[in-house]
Amino acid sequence: MSALSEKYKDRGLIVLGINVPWDKEQLVRVFMDVHRVTYLVGRDASGTISNLYDVEATPTSLFIDKAGRLVEQHVGALSEAEFQRRVEALLK
Repeated sequence: MSALSEKYKDRGLIVLGINVPWDKEQLVRVFMDVHRVTYLVGRDASGTISNLYDVEATPTSLFIDKAGRLVEQHVGALSEAEFQRRVEALLK
């Protein structure tokens, strides 16, 4: 995700990592260190965002277009190629 965030930032892509209330903060920090996360990461401690988008499992990827509309919601891991394909479609 960090590489894709960097690759597409000049085309308007913003990658946000949002941790759900049930994620353990220490494990999130370890994940960020191990994967050298460079994109923005926040914590949804109250569950507001999780509830808004009906997130029940992680990872869940939300693809939101430039107009702020939810275009796709994917539960489960995505390969870099799958993520890139979805991003390319959004940026057209």
